[in-house]
Amino acid sequence: MLEVKNLSHIYMAGTPFQVTALKDVSLKVEKGEFIGIIGETGSGKSTLVQHFNGLLKPTSGDVLLGGENIWSGKISMRAIRSRVALLFQYPEHQLFEETVYKDVAFGPRNLGLSEKDVKERVCYALKLMGLDYKSYKDRSPFSLSGGEKRRVAMAGILAMKPEVIILDEPTAGMDPSGRRHLLKQIEKLHREENITVIMVTHNMDEVSRLADRLFVFSAGRLVLQGRPAEVFNSAKTIKEIGLELPVLSELLQKLRNSGKNIRTDLFSVEEVGREILEHYRRG
Repeated sequence: MLEVKNLSHIYMAGTPFQVTALKDVSLKVEKGEFIGIIGETGSGKSTLVQHFNGLLKPTSGDVLLGGENIWSGKISMRAIRSRVALLFQYPEHQLFEETVYKDVAFGPRNLGLSEKDVKERVCYALKLMGLDYKSYKDRSPFSLSGGEKRRVAMAGILAMKPEVIILDEPTAGMDPSGRRHLLKQIEKLHREENITVIMVTHNMDEVSRLADRLFVFSAGRLVLQGRPAEVFNSAKTIKEIGLELPVLSELLQKLRNSGKNIRTDLFSVEEVGREILEHYRRG
């Protein structure tokens, strides 16, 4: 679905202020995957995802969408950005229209759709985010709660019907209840709509539970990749680059290190609880 080959990016190249944000990164994202991208602040995560839909151009290397180099000139940036949607951190700051309907309709209208099709897209997107069309369509987005604003902003992206949605720290600044609700909607979106999801996050607990695979970045380089169980079993490397293990992984690792014959590849409270109970039943 998406691939980068030998990607490097230098900000302000050729000046005394140049900064190398990405160094020779190669990776693939398959259709329908849920990908987590993790790393310390300044590791290159946000720079990477802005290459996926052409917001940034590589200093060197290639970005491929469906096997086609997005900078070849054979595919328009408009087409790329309708297929690969990027929602920045604090997406509620992207709201600007006077009603929820107009905000969510903005993207589909720019695609040149008829008003009938625009309305269908708005209904579809609000429903995906768990927002009732009749209850929300005429409300000002600025009158909503923080969690509702974020879901409306996401609906505006989903109304474009992208194949890939990129979320940069989607739960940043949210209270626990809002985080849980938003993550349930993202999980449902991925499962039921088969949309490829790429999530940049600092929250190891969330990403360990949701992602099919993880890409771990440090100082602009891809240092680890694999299933969450594989990545978080590399506890020494994770901690060396300044990240923490998920809380449940940390618990299981400590139990394992104390001599308990217990699995360490579990990430939900229910699974971990069952594993610990089963261990003590076994004696």
